[in-house]
Amino acid sequence: MGGAAGAAATAGLLSALPEAAAGPPRRRKGRLEDVEHVVILMQENRSVDHYYGTMRGVRGFGDRAALRNVFRQPDPKRPDGGYLLPWHVDTTKVDGQDLGGHDHSWGGVHTQWAAGELNGWIANTGEGALTYFTKDDLPFQRALAQAFTFCDNYFCSIKGPTTPNRLFHWSGTIDPHGTAGGPAYFNPDDYNPVYNWTTYPERLQAAGISWQVYANDEVGDGGGEDGWVGDYGDNPLWLFQAYHDALASSDPKVRQLADRAAVKSSWQPNSGLGHNVDHVLAKFVADCAAGTLPAVSWVVAPYAYSEHPSARPVDGAAYTQGVLNALWAKPSLWEKTVVLLNYDEHDGFYDHVIPPVAPPGTPDEYVLGLPVGLGVRVPMTVVSPWSRGGWIDSQVFDHTSVLKFLERWTGVREPNISAWRRAITGDLMSCFDFARSDTSIPALPDTAELRRIADETESKLPTPTPPPPGQQVVPVQEAGSAKARALPYQPLADVTVGATAASVELRNAGAAALQLQLYSGPGPAQRIDVGPGARTTASVPVSGAYDIAVHGPNGFLREATGDAASGGIEVAVTLDGTRLRVTFSKSTPGDVIARVSGLGGPTRTIAIRHGNSSVTVDPFAHDHGWYDIAVTLDKNAAYKRRFAGHVENGKPSVTG
Repeated sequence: MGGAAGAAATAGLLSALPEAAAGPPRRRKGRLEDVEHVVILMQENRSVDHYYGTMRGVRGFGDRAALRNVFRQPDPKRPDGGYLLPWHVDTTKVDGQDLGGHDHSWGGVHTQWAAGELNGWIANTGEGALTYFTKDDLPFQRALAQAFTFCDNYFCSIKGPTTPNRLFHWSGTIDPHGTAGGPAYFNPDDYNPVYNWTTYPERLQAAGISWQVYANDEVGDGGGEDGWVGDYGDNPLWLFQAYHDALASSDPKVRQLADRAAVKSSWQPNSGLGHNVDHVLAKFVADCAAGTLPAVSWVVAPYAYSEHPSARPVDGAAYTQGVLNALWAKPSLWEKTVVLLNYDEHDGFYDHVIPPVAPPGTPDEYVLGLPVGLGVRVPMTVVSPWSRGGWIDSQVFDHTSVLKFLERWTGVREPNISAWRRAITGDLMSCFDFARSDTSIPALPDTAELRRIADETESKLPTPTPPPPGQQVVPVQEAGSAKARALPYQPLADVTVGATAASVELRNAGAAALQLQLYSGPGPAQRIDVGPGARTTASVPVSGAYDIAVHGPNGFLREATGDAASGGIEVAVTLDGTRLRVTFSKSTPGDVIARVSGLGGPTRTIAIRHGNSSVTVDPFAHDHGWYDIAVTLDKNAAYKRRFAGHVENGKPSVTG
């Protein structure tokens, strides 16, 4: 699959849809209350860089604010520099449909994270962790993301495997204190009740809000032909005693809890029809057609459709298309429905973006002395009439963000979500423009054709292997930008270097809390949460040469390098409305010439006079709010300051 074949398949449209559904856009102004249905489809085990790192407009392989050397992963086995770059699985040349599995256990993911250095992938997981696809390899997934809204700062909830992340998704917690069967930082046996805390579906049930888990009822968790049916053990409600108690009840009202959860007393035999997506999704398709879809639907795929790395992405695409076709076939349903398509965790696949991690001592966020999350960045595509149009949303989200969106919409609160997650991760509301509804249906690749191509070619292609020594290629991201949703952040940071320590002032002029991560040489980064409108100061020791970096959301970066012996010269960037002001100061004798790039036009030369004088550069226009300012000094090659990020004005923009 891919290349010319993938492009040819892209020409196939959704011919199964009725003509009315594929007609011109239907636009009307609205509000959150116009949403009547939320459909949640959580797939398996892929990271953002692995699936979307080359997609135009996302924080991918072209990220100019990435952690230094993060794309060069240490690999002592490599004779060409001792590092491995992310490498492409070209599905026209190799079989990329089955990449096997990688370590994504609690211990393994903490090793990959490496206390914020993000350099433990190969040591823990192997060279296969650095594989990635392009749009020709994943034409459906890419086209869908570019037709609606893609969240490029969405993280799994825990540095760990499938079940704990799905527990966060369905209940907001893993019971970190172990009071109700947890802490759940590993995968227990499927289908057996081991937990006793309250899940979000139970809260919806108590509030009288309709909901349903849609999962095929044949066999359960199986391999081979059985992998095309069942739920792969991916419905975590099976693990809670309350649902088994409901199943055993003779009271139909009580038993309804188990029925809605798709928890059952026995599995049906394999019908042999699992290769037919509509058969596997029969109940969901029927409820859509009949107009009986509940308010909240969780859809759980069988193994072969789950996009698990040992399953085929092309089959996951067909399953997703089956869900969407059922909605799109009924325009009156589609115009009031939100679909949230995410992935539970990353399967050990590489991603370069630093996840926010709870600072030491944060309540409810540490188990066995290690931070619970956030985990690695995973894909999220928001499909709805209010998120149509090819947007990127770079607000920080995790799986509890789905629950927070449901809270906003239903009014039913999930008290299991920790205070830290409520502050640091958003509620998905920024993904939508409820003042504008576009019910048009995009022309997407024909997944039936893509599956046919994969069936014909995959067995004829060799297994993917890393590039030979001397043939590594730096990944290239698609040129261009994308429309960007407005964000609630406005971080700022300035560094002042003294003889023995550097003071780092951190500020947040935005409306939502954010985390800034401070790197200053060997050792773990300092993780500092800054509330809306707040400021704080961090300190790092300095002895001779220093190299300080501050990373934050949406490409925010501050870098300061130099030598403490030649201090006394500082640069600050402040916000002047929606523009920036750059100020230089010098507290030691003598004049210095500074060279400043990124102010628009050619590099500027600025004379910084002796004494305590300061020079202010007038506000300047920047590219859609993006800025990247570098300051160097004549006769001091070690000195450099860099200021990069985005100025928010509360309005949509474009990605940098």
